[in-house]
Amino acid sequence: MLPTAIRKLSCNPVVRGVASRLHVSHFARRVYCRLLSNSGELKVSCLGVNAVFRNRNSKQLAFVDYILTTEKNMIEAALCNLGPGDTFLDVGCHYGIFSVLASKLVGPTGRVVAVEPHPESLEVLRENLVANHCENVEVLNVAFSDATGPLALAYEVNFAVLARESDPASTVHVAQGMAGDEAVQHAPIPAAVKIDVEGHELAVLSGLKQTLSHVACRRLCLEVHPNLLPSGISRDTVMAFIRNCGWSILSESARSSAVHVVAVR
Repeated sequence: MLPTAIRKLSCNPVVRGVASRLHVSHFARRVYCRLLSNSGELKVSCLGVNAVFRNRNSKQLAFVDYILTTEKNMIEAALCNLGPGDTFLDVGCHYGIFSVLASKLVGPTGRVVAVEPHPESLEVLRENLVANHCENVEVLNVAFSDATGPLALAYEVNFAVLARESDPASTVHVAQGMAGDEAVQHAPIPAAVKIDVEGHELAVLSGLKQTLSHVACRRLCLEVHPNLLPSGISRDTVMAFIRNCGWSILSESARSSAVHVVAVR
């Protein structure tokens, strides 16, 4: 495993920009990933638990390392208050970084609900759950929204976004959309919720309003993407909705084109 200082340096936008201008990005990434892990696995320690994340190629490996390195504060903020027996809801769980760590924190008496519509991400997620012996995780292959029904998504390499008219037809797929409150109606109220849905934030929050308004739901971590929000929806609209559900904003921090929001009750 590479030292943390080197891993952080690899995520530095200035360093990445220089590599791009010198046309060595691809070569540098191959070398970096080989040094990072010879086995296609990343071993992680966070909040007192250990986990391993498996990846199928260098792009996935580098992406997971990037998230673990640059979003460590967000990961810890989402999971820091979880304890044995709690339930954690991970909306847009991707490869399962939050879900795997949460699974270990809540233990065998707890529960994790992992929501992911992207088929390739879903496969990697399931592999990571098996690798970490996470038997307390329920996987939902749906896209949370404000209503239940078909939802057109554009699949990119690492995530899915709401389909736009400009998206190539080959990237657009119809997924099963579902209101979050309906999807988790038989699960315990989550102690913490993490949402990362690439611009679909307000619809997901609206579909989860009943769950998010419950006093037992104590922590919300949300990634807001202002540039991907639908027309007429702004960051302020999203923040107002959160407050109207009884939350207090604990912190806001900018990350590239997104804003990380942590709210508590």
